[in-house]
Amino acid sequence: MRNFFRIGYITFSLALTIPASAQTNNSYPMLMSVRPAAAQVGQTTEHEVTARYILSGADQVIVSGEGVKAEIVPEEKSDKDAKEKDEPRPGRKRNRGGRNASKIKVRFTVAPEAVPGVRDFRIITPHGASTVGQIVVARDPIISETGDNDTVAKAIEVKLPATVCGAIEKAEDVDFYKFHAEAGTALTFHVRSQRLLNRLHDMQTRVDPMITLRTAAGTTLAASDNYYAGDPLLFHKFEQAGDYLLEVRDVRYQGNGDWTYSIEINNRPFVTQVLPLAVKPGAETKLSLVGYNLPSDPTIALTLPADAAPGLRWVSPAVGGQPANDFAVYVTALPTVLEAPVSAPPAAGAPATTAAANPAATAQAVTVPAVITGRIDAAGESDRYAFDVKAGDKLSFEVVARRAQSGLDPIIRILNDKGGMVSEADDTSFHRVVSADSTLENWNAPADGKFVLEIRDLHLRGGAQYTYAIQVTRAEPHFLLDVDTDKTLLAPGINSVFYVRAQRKNGFAGDIQLAVEGLPPGVTAVAGKIRADANDGCVILQAAPDAQDCAANIRVTGAATHPVPNGQPLALTAVAQPLQEYYSPGGGRGNYPVDLHTVSVADPMDIRAVKISTTEVKLKPGDSQKIDVTIERAPGFKGNVTLDVLFQHLEQPFGNSLPKGVKMDGAASKTLLTGEETKGFITLKAAPDAPPVEKQLIPVMAHISINFVMKHTLCAAPVYVTVEK
Repeated sequence: MRNFFRIGYITFSLALTIPASAQTNNSYPMLMSVRPAAAQVGQTTEHEVTARYILSGADQVIVSGEGVKAEIVPEEKSDKDAKEKDEPRPGRKRNRGGRNASKIKVRFTVAPEAVPGVRDFRIITPHGASTVGQIVVARDPIISETGDNDTVAKAIEVKLPATVCGAIEKAEDVDFYKFHAEAGTALTFHVRSQRLLNRLHDMQTRVDPMITLRTAAGTTLAASDNYYAGDPLLFHKFEQAGDYLLEVRDVRYQGNGDWTYSIEINNRPFVTQVLPLAVKPGAETKLSLVGYNLPSDPTIALTLPADAAPGLRWVSPAVGGQPANDFAVYVTALPTVLEAPVSAPPAAGAPATTAAANPAATAQAVTVPAVITGRIDAAGESDRYAFDVKAGDKLSFEVVARRAQSGLDPIIRILNDKGGMVSEADDTSFHRVVSADSTLENWNAPADGKFVLEIRDLHLRGGAQYTYAIQVTRAEPHFLLDVDTDKTLLAPGINSVFYVRAQRKNGFAGDIQLAVEGLPPGVTAVAGKIRADANDGCVILQAAPDAQDCAANIRVTGAATHPVPNGQPLALTAVAQPLQEYYSPGGGRGNYPVDLHTVSVADPMDIRAVKISTTEVKLKPGDSQKIDVTIERAPGFKGNVTLDVLFQHLEQPFGNSLPKGVKMDGAASKTLLTGEETKGFITLKAAPDAPPVEKQLIPVMAHISINFVMKHTLCAAPVYVTVEK
């Protein structure tokens, strides 16, 4: 406990050491909430978006996925605004409205065929692209919380079906909604609240919602807390006709104005899981549904497009002639293996062979590669699958369960034919987020023969909700890429940089050449390389001096080759996953995967230029070289500017494209520019044993703090570092 408080004290002290003058005058908006939190399929509705920092002048909204479009609702200018001179740059057509607005209206239009679920969106402003917000797409009319509904007497009346939207906006806030139900009516209450905060940039406290059903007299009928992470899901059949109450609150009676919620209430089919979980694109798959208000025969036929991308996909087909909610399936082109039904017990007098004594004899046989799909039907159950290998064969196993909202917390083991454990795997990180889903990569078969893959719930639970898919493949060399940003903000004549991090898999150890697709007009990219002896590479984006205001979503890719004995080198490619940074409690920096990486060109920033004395650095082992840096400040900007060649927070590197053995010599560098200072320098030093490198791309960055974690990052022209022999 003593260490905990010490860490907290240090972090808090560090936060206090950053003066107000260090912060930018020109921050991009950080979206915090949208009200109402949901938009209806087939309708156009207006929503209030709230942000930290300025939303004034916003002129574009970018929405992920298909079927949803959005636009800014023009603000009415006051007489004062109308009199002020506010000439935009050529090419800009912005409705600036109130100068310091942190709230704007956005009009969402949802197509009738749009799949329900959650969409990312961001807003483009004169300060560049905002962080990501989320909007729920729902089927039923939206009922918004209005006024004071904190008591039963002030409960808002709701006609069902409906999607109720509000916020747990203050301490001890309890929201009430009144509705009528006929005898025998069975309703599902699906809450999205905590999950809507995952991608918020600066939400350091999280809602923990719960809902309670009450009679009109206040008697508790049912309650729900955690189901989908911290969000509740409640199903209830009403025995008597009458008026009822829905109560919404935080479990701890805490509150925050940005803790919004969406609660979908209806009596239609609600699917929580499907079996099999894996489906093949272009082929019909019979799905057995699990959930509520399902027909007597809860099976449907699902056919996805032949070009459906592999991985998780959210679908919303008709069930029993009614539209269902959105649920997940795992798309794969690999052969699928369905868990076999439990066989009958052996006949009397037959020889007894137990799974413990000979697991390979009782396990279901599978052929690799495949996707195995099944369910842990009962508490304490383990499913086992037998496969044949040769000594030295390398396999990879990946479980898809919790990411598809299964109740399963999977753990997998590889057993030999005597039941002895060879390998085990539990939780895994996917794009820097820890998941309960298990992976076992590059497993090396120790001998010829039959081995067994076993899967069970970590807590020995089971039931209809405990579905899974296990992808089993030959362990082929490949790599994964993450981009440590979801937005790159530029202005005319200004450069910026983002870093790409590689995870090499199954023996791949080569260089990775980066590339960018979809850049907006007037923006060019200088794409670097992730060297074989490093994890990070960088891409420097440059906006032309005459670049017009614009925004576009880009795609970052990597390409490499892997040598094959006595054959053509294997060509490898990967698409990078954009990650949005967030300010975690205590002052840490985290990342969360999002759907969009947006590049924007907007108004000039606090720094108008970053100039350097050289773009070529040549070092011999043990040598140093100085790079002089001059920044051009915007008129009136006196905030602190920090120079660096690493992207780091609290000395933890999040991006480092320096060659191996090369570091910035902090004692021989001037990296903090305060007040009106415009000149600094960075000294790069090669270690005595630094290996030779030719023209490795690095940025010389200028950081301007937005808060303790977030910063504006601009950079100079591309710098190439060579380490000579």
